[in-house]
Amino acid sequence: MSSAAQTRTATPSLRRRVTAAVLGVVAVLLVLVVVLVDVLLGARLESDLDSRLRDRVVQAQQLIAAGATPEELVTGLSGQQIRIKVTTGDGEVMGDPGLNPPGTPPPAGRPDRGPGGDRTDDPSSPPAAPVPAGRPPVPPDTGSRSVTLDAGGGATVELVADASDVTQVRNGLRAVLAGSVLLTLLVALGAVSFVVRTALRPLDRMTVLAGRITAGERDARLRPDRPHTDLGTAAAAMDGMLDALTDAERRSRKEAERTRVFLADAAHELRTPLSGITAVAETLERSGPDAEPARRTRRLELLLGETRRAGRLVTDMLDLARIDGGTAVAPREVDVAGIARAETRRAAVLAPGLTVDCHGEPAAVRADPQAVSRILANLLDNARRHTPDGGRIEVVTRTDRAAGTVSVSVRNTGTPIADGDRERVFDRLVRLQDARDRDSGGAGLGLAIARGLARAHGGDLTCPPDDDGATFVLTLPVTGPDGPGGLPS
Repeated sequence: MSSAAQTRTATPSLRRRVTAAVLGVVAVLLVLVVVLVDVLLGARLESDLDSRLRDRVVQAQQLIAAGATPEELVTGLSGQQIRIKVTTGDGEVMGDPGLNPPGTPPPAGRPDRGPGGDRTDDPSSPPAAPVPAGRPPVPPDTGSRSVTLDAGGGATVELVADASDVTQVRNGLRAVLAGSVLLTLLVALGAVSFVVRTALRPLDRMTVLAGRITAGERDARLRPDRPHTDLGTAAAAMDGMLDALTDAERRSRKEAERTRVFLADAAHELRTPLSGITAVAETLERSGPDAEPARRTRRLELLLGETRRAGRLVTDMLDLARIDGGTAVAPREVDVAGIARAETRRAAVLAPGLTVDCHGEPAAVRADPQAVSRILANLLDNARRHTPDGGRIEVVTRTDRAAGTVSVSVRNTGTPIADGDRERVFDRLVRLQDARDRDSGGAGLGLAIARGLARAHGGDLTCPPDDDGATFVLTLPVTGPDGPGGLPS
């Protein structure tokens, strides 16, 4: 088995592929939107936080210039995500305890003030900012910004823009967007599935149609209303294929019927000479060697005639089989008029009671001379059988230079062929009369063979109307090197 025969056509699920592709595109777009929203919102929040930090720095510089105390600095600068820590010149820390969590080593030269943190035993020392009850000091977010200012006398003011709220807002937004993406994908899955199922209904109809045709409904068709769309093109192609298959099936059935009739007629044709051969042989066997010589000779002649008749029929059937199989011709330049004259002389010898004439100009064609001779011989034999005594057979050769063809017409006087039978005479073993005998009824196989050979040469054999008899016209294309009439007379 060849590799081409083993190759299978890939048939993945179209619904799944389309759904997966659409959902993939939607998911990518949603992720891009989520990332874009997160980045833009984060940038906006951080920009606002930086703006507040800059404002507080300016405010702190103004307070320091005005000689504000550490307590005033802590009170005036804290809030709105801005955290402050003031470190005095002697190392005391005041402000947001989250910026100096417990366990941080005290400044150099200062003793640990114990659990009180910023509180001191010196009554003159200012108190630290109170820590909100119930909440431990929270260090600033890792994304926070800080600015440290010199307050003079070794004191510093540290302003921290805490990004914890920004982070919380962004995390909450991400959770909401993630849920929205999942919900959108679920809705898109349902919508895409519905749309794809609706769009692919013509394919379902094709499947149903194929089942109906398989079940025997050969005339079922899709008949697309828009044959130029994608599915319309496929439906139109399928209808065309079904029409071709239906026509092929009808031709096959018709050919099978013709073959059946041909075989039946051939069997009938063969039965007649075989029956005659059998009867003569049985008679010769019964008469024995003592039979009269004259009677024995007549019976042997009859036996020989029936044998030849059966042989001719078998030969004709073999010739038809070769023609049906694409018989090979050996074309060469021949003079059709010369072949016509030779076959006419032969017919005149075989039919002394008829007038047989042949005339026409020489005509060169490229053809198989044996095939052309066989065609004309069959036409003249058919004319001899259907021309009454004293009748006339005329063979005329003509050249049509404009059409590039040579024609040979064979006409005989006698009973004309009806219009409805002028094409039937070329069928195999056709009978134009009720009689089944070959000599009294019809054309046998000769005309079928003649037309097959003519068409094998690219020509044709026709039977035009004739009220005074029958006319057959052989037409062959001219392909000689000198054109029509290239041979000398």
